[in-house]
Amino acid sequence: MKLSILSNINVESLISRVSRSYSVYKTEGYGLWVQEITNSNSGLYAFKPDIVFIILDGAELIKEQSIERNYKEIRENMQYIEKALSSNPDIIFFINNIDFWSREIKSVKHGTKERRLEYFWEEFLFDLSNKYRNAYVFDLKSIIEQMGKEEFYSRKLWYLGGMKFSMKAERYLELYINRYIDSIKGTRKKCLVLDLDNTLWGGVVGEVGFNGIELSDYKEGARYKDFQKKLKEIKELGIILAVVSKNNYDDAMKVIREHPHMVLKEQDFVDFKINWDLKSQNIRALSEELNITLDSIVFIDDNPVERESVKRELPEVIVPDFPEDTSQLADFASKLYWNYFHTIDTTDEDTAKTEIYRQNIKRTEALKTSNSYEDFLNSLDTKITIKAMRQDDIQRASQLTQKTNQFNLTTKRYNETELLNLLNKEEYDCFVANVIDKYGDNGMVSVIITKHYNSEEVEIDTFLLSCRVMGRYIEDQIVEYIEKLYLELGYKKIIAHYKPTAKNMPVKELFERLGYTLAEIDELGNKKYLLELGKTETSLRKKFGRLEIII
Repeated sequence: MKLSILSNINVESLISRVSRSYSVYKTEGYGLWVQEITNSNSGLYAFKPDIVFIILDGAELIKEQSIERNYKEIRENMQYIEKALSSNPDIIFFINNIDFWSREIKSVKHGTKERRLEYFWEEFLFDLSNKYRNAYVFDLKSIIEQMGKEEFYSRKLWYLGGMKFSMKAERYLELYINRYIDSIKGTRKKCLVLDLDNTLWGGVVGEVGFNGIELSDYKEGARYKDFQKKLKEIKELGIILAVVSKNNYDDAMKVIREHPHMVLKEQDFVDFKINWDLKSQNIRALSEELNITLDSIVFIDDNPVERESVKRELPEVIVPDFPEDTSQLADFASKLYWNYFHTIDTTDEDTAKTEIYRQNIKRTEALKTSNSYEDFLNSLDTKITIKAMRQDDIQRASQLTQKTNQFNLTTKRYNETELLNLLNKEEYDCFVANVIDKYGDNGMVSVIITKHYNSEEVEIDTFLLSCRVMGRYIEDQIVEYIEKLYLELGYKKIIAHYKPTAKNMPVKELFERLGYTLAEIDELGNKKYLLELGKTETSLRKKFGRLEIII
């Protein structure tokens, strides 16, 4: 990952920090951000960064003068930024909302000019963010508000070396830059598993009863209600919630279903493991039912003994310390979001994720009662729709390339701007597949990208399938469609690859099963396959469900 940090003040120390993890472009001096982003021949564009952070100080950006002139300056700077965004769709830009270190000393009647300028700048930023896929707001203002201006800024460093940010502020900025990059890479966790007693409410319901727990709009109970409000916000961003609790099932569910101050309702959770089994055992069962890896789970429990047990038995699971002071619960939830679930955008499928996983549990239950796996697959009444990728598919398709690990043959990661570029290249074809069955709509679950080198050969650049539909032989029909398409277009050969990772072992021999010839394999296990179109036996491929083509 290559990135650049541009500023109108000295941020050399911050660049040095970030350079420990990434390759970072450094300008010759500071304050050259406009020249760098507007000159197509600048060192910035020669460096070819993946991400550019533009971190600007309000006071240095807008010098003291009339507010009309200030507004004009903001418009001019936004024009420079917009030019960079439109000219470089393959680069992701984060631009900060501005803050003024100190304000003019004015009477109350006079008002605060700086605040109006901050709002004016931010309005422009959000307009650009909505207009361009590669534009995002870097929320510097919230970082400063969280720390406090006295902690964030350093007059001593400013007067000594033109550095406005304190060392503590730079550590925070480094942390937040890493969070934003992780969000671009799609490395956030998937599932937040929660205890109940003294976690979602105060007290042990089996001891104090339904009316004795602490959960209300005031005093002690408000702490837990505010915690639930924050957890609900996290859930709405596409994170699935589940319960693992040692408890009497009926007592616990009565609170969840009937308590007037429960913010999180039954439908907000994907599953409930409320029993007296080991929590590590329940978490493992949950991961298997949801078909998610243990390292995508974060477990929250007030009991240190239970936390240590899960850490010991399931070291892949993240188990944060629970706050000793429960008045900090709402802040704790915010930290959970920033540390493990931060996202820069959400899709419609993110907001529907809980229901999608609940449907998957119903499928698992149906499998248990079927006479055979084949009978189960036939009973699903699956419909697979394959279509050419369009611009409105890019956000979800990019998300799939970033997050899909188990069924991902080459694990190439594409951001939205990169996919948009591929759509505009004649040598690439991009497809997506959606799956629906009698239990519900799985949404977009597959991305297929091909590249044709010449008039006879086509290569499968990317082939992935969401873990939520793995094991249903959907891949057989997708691959067969791709083969028939290129055969009809006159191609003679398909080239395919498998590049092994720690997580994609389930597809290690996929192409062998589908009849491809292994042409090469190196010492790292990287495989290259060939398929002569029209000469492969496909009758052994499994087909469960109907295939629909939309081109």
